[in-house]
Amino acid sequence: MKFFDQYDRFYTTSQTSPFPHRLNGRHQAIIARNASLIAGKRVLDIASHDGRWSFAALQAGAAHVTGIEPRQELIDNALDTFAHYGIETSRFNFQCGDVFDLLAGQTFDVVFCLGFYYHTIRHAELLDRIERTGARFVVIDTEVTPRADELAVPTPSNDPRLVFSNPYAIQLLSDPVEDQQMAWQDSLTRNGQTLVGRPSRAAVNYMANHFGYTCETYDWPAHFKTKPEHASSMVDYDHGWRETFFLSKR
Repeated sequence: MKFFDQYDRFYTTSQTSPFPHRLNGRHQAIIARNASLIAGKRVLDIASHDGRWSFAALQAGAAHVTGIEPRQELIDNALDTFAHYGIETSRFNFQCGDVFDLLAGQTFDVVFCLGFYYHTIRHAELLDRIERTGARFVVIDTEVTPRADELAVPTPSNDPRLVFSNPYAIQLLSDPVEDQQMAWQDSLTRNGQTLVGRPSRAAVNYMANHFGYTCETYDWPAHFKTKPEHASSMVDYDHGWRETFFLSKR
């Protein structure tokens, strides 16, 4: 059985894409590929939602998982699910609030930032705070600018500021903060909307390098060649406007 088919409560504990092929496909990219890097480690799950990835990390052998999530109802769902599956309470901790308020002073080995990086405009600040936790491995799963919108691959330039043909773009958007699948209300919120940014692949790589990480991506085209049944519920990945990045500390 696929991972989430064994723990099918996660198909009902959130409004956000609880589709079997999608969750199991993402599990392959986020957890199964990195199981050896997760086992025995202290993991932070940013925007932990209903606990699906915190749970998966524990099942992969993580020593402890901390989830930070601003919506208490989703934390309550996570706690109910963890209790249902008999997860020892000493192995996890969920904190309700804003990651930018809660992250200071905490230390982790591995950080998940899954489905959140495009729900903020504070990308560099978030990666700075992640790096300050001491994390050696980071997974960022995010919407990115569609390939059709991306500029040419970065090339060496004598212009230190890359005024022209700068590929390190972030598309400015707004999110409705009352939608469980979107951003949380913050200081930028006006009239029920807050500002967020969808980065280019080059921008994610640029920020990762700045903070001392190398950056790889999951091979989604190869994934869909071997698992074509996943594509219909993973259109964002299949069409190239969502990406999974693996950041490793140099």
